[in-house]
Amino acid sequence: MTTGFKTVFLFSGQGSQYSGMGRKLAEQHPVFRHSLEQSDAIIRQQLNRSLIAELHATKQDTLDDLLITHPAIVAVEIAMYEVLRSMDIQPDYLSGNSLGEFAAAVAGGVWSAEVALEAAIEQAKAIVSSDAAGGMLAVIHERKDLEAIYLRHQLFLAADNFEGHFTLSGSIAGLKGFQEELDHRGIHYLRLPVNHPFHAPLIENGRQRFQYYTAGMPPLSKPQPGFISGIQCRELTTLPEDYFWEVIRHYTNFSQIVTLLEEQGPCLYIDLGPSGTAATFVKYNLKPGSGSHVFPIMTPYQQEIQQLEKLQQWLAGK
Repeated sequence: MTTGFKTVFLFSGQGSQYSGMGRKLAEQHPVFRHSLEQSDAIIRQQLNRSLIAELHATKQDTLDDLLITHPAIVAVEIAMYEVLRSMDIQPDYLSGNSLGEFAAAVAGGVWSAEVALEAAIEQAKAIVSSDAAGGMLAVIHERKDLEAIYLRHQLFLAADNFEGHFTLSGSIAGLKGFQEELDHRGIHYLRLPVNHPFHAPLIENGRQRFQYYTAGMPPLSKPQPGFISGIQCRELTTLPEDYFWEVIRHYTNFSQIVTLLEEQGPCLYIDLGPSGTAATFVKYNLKPGSGSHVFPIMTPYQQEIQQLEKLQQWLAGK
């Protein structure tokens, strides 16, 4: 499909999940439903729990059990990729953020959906067993103004998302103390639905168990051209063995990803994540006159079918 735009698939990570994500799309789109059912079978086998039942439970206020959220995000993004592929939409570039790299690697031919889901489950087990309690906080403010304060509370910079928006990771006590200071200063923030300190040294105790699992995995295939690493902020042609631990451990800079992709532009950015987070981040990173277009599909408002129709109409007009 030729549009004059470089098509970019974006996959988001932990913190983008919510109860009921993809429910209406699973009811209305057979390709999405079939992919989710295949993932459900794998997760039932590995955890003796139903992904679909827990994902779409109507009485559940939050979705923060890592053993489910880790594979659930990957499963939903893989299903979204299958939907776009059924529409004959293929990426020129793809990039995952944090856990989103698991699904990006499926789309990029690095590993199969089954291997990605099993790896997500094993990684969740490794993190839970390491007893790395903590959380993450998105802050809407200039980071340099608050750096001394969050360091005093022993928090770690997890991500720079766009100018005036960054994410911190750390212990429960550290986050609580920092939030109290933000409240006092009238600074806006959002506590992410995450019970572990991703992208911080505090999570390192789970590395060895996950490495033990990955040592027995099939070798990773070389990614297809256009695979942009979310942690190295460049195109990779091979992935190191520990790559899928590093993606949830190290700092990420979303702005650098957008800068790199804009050099190839104009781009059509399609967000395959559950909440449209990546689309929002892209919009705030684009410079005036960019010429690129940003398209979220999934959101908590459950308008996925309408969004897919709008995407088809937009592509048809190009």
